[in-house]
Amino acid sequence: MADTKPANMGRQSRKYVPRARTKRPLGLPTDSSQSPSKPHPTPTKKGEKWFLPNPLASRLYQKSGLGSLDEEGILLEPLEVMFCHWNRHIPISETWVNERIQSDNNFIAKSVVFDVARSGGEIVIPVSNLPNDKFTNNTFAVKWSRNSSHFSSESLSQIRWFWASQEVDWTDLIDWVNSVIDVGNLPEIFVIDDEMDITMYRISYEELSGNQGHWNDLSTNEVIRLNDLMEQMTPTPTGCFIQGFSSWPLKSIGVEHLSGVNLRQEEIDWIINKLADDALPVTLFSHLTEQGCILRPGFKYGCRWRVYDDDVGKSHAPWLLQPISEAPSSWEQTCLSVRLAEGVHKKWVCGLKDGKDWRFLHIKRWLPGRV
Repeated sequence: MADTKPANMGRQSRKYVPRARTKRPLGLPTDSSQSPSKPHPTPTKKGEKWFLPNPLASRLYQKSGLGSLDEEGILLEPLEVMFCHWNRHIPISETWVNERIQSDNNFIAKSVVFDVARSGGEIVIPVSNLPNDKFTNNTFAVKWSRNSSHFSSESLSQIRWFWASQEVDWTDLIDWVNSVIDVGNLPEIFVIDDEMDITMYRISYEELSGNQGHWNDLSTNEVIRLNDLMEQMTPTPTGCFIQGFSSWPLKSIGVEHLSGVNLRQEEIDWIINKLADDALPVTLFSHLTEQGCILRPGFKYGCRWRVYDDDVGKSHAPWLLQPISEAPSSWEQTCLSVRLAEGVHKKWVCGLKDGKDWRFLHIKRWLPGRV
């Protein structure tokens, strides 16, 4: 009898090799061709920082932007010492790391974030080594691009980091993003998980608009006909059904089915408001509709709406939109939303009320070494 056992889909032969995950071991390599001919000195504690003498200190400061100047050398933050141990052959004692963790339980996370932030060749400097006018509140570190001097050029970005399990304080995050953008920097977020793996994000504001017709483009006869149709609508569990027309005048509103059109409740409310010419507060839905966009349900993508800038049959929705009132509560959930959106070649945006207007916060993944 033939074997009818189904194939285990999760164990099929794979044609790719998983990426290597660094373990960042402690201890200096003994057979490395890059090891110095003479061992470097071990940093010594000075206040809350760690001292390294010249001439090594001068090279680290001038070329790598590490440490702050001190008499006869530089002072390093503990996370800079860790970076130098991994990348610059600086020795540390056997108990040094454990002692740092005891005094700061986020020491490992901070060190890994700092190491990853520098992995693309950029100059990244902890805010404790910078004047107060070089960064905004809550910034962890400031970055300069690879081809720029941190002594003579403006910084590229500012960095914050969070545990994946942390809740997102959207008000605090938006305030920080606005402050960073106001000084001409890019806001960057590093999210670290329990495997000490990091996902990096850049945040900006996105302009959402489309090419659909506006209410004011309707003729007087079309408005009258639309009013008659609305008076004949048949209620449904999620809105209404309308039929009895040869051509539906609002191409960006409703979904045509069964020789009629299905309207969602938010679409019904918008049309009724327009017919009554009421000056009601601008909602997120009405703002985007009047910007020429088409809004369709986004439940398949874990968001409120898919937002189109062209006819639904002509192009895919560029954006997946979540109102701030329904935004993810943790970084874990936020990362999932962004990953899902980018996996289907869309941008994840969060709709924010800004006075009488709306803004759209765009969070995207990126990799070190890319501008």
